[in-house]
Amino acid sequence: MALSDPQRQHLENWMRSKAIVQCPACGDAQWQFAQAAYVRALLEQGEPDLAEDKGVVRISCGNCGYVMLLAAETLGIREGGRKGEDSSPR
Repeated sequence: MALSDPQRQHLENWMRSKAIVQCPACGDAQWQFAQAAYVRALLEQGEPDLAEDKGVVRISCGNCGYVMLLAAETLGIREGGRKGEDSSPR
């Protein structure tokens, strides 16, 4: 699920507050915030979902394609922003 505008801004602010500016693979600073998405579970078909309604936020580097996964709960971002979306960086 694509992130809402407030969630994208929250993600960008959170990453900057943690000094996550450059891609660890190529060193560029071309994070694709507009394409960032909430992913509920990373499962093979038929595997039980043990995530207990927790997911990750996926963001990729526009230069090399490196994909970073961040815990949505730690970020304060949940699917659709309905479950405790927090707009302040942690």
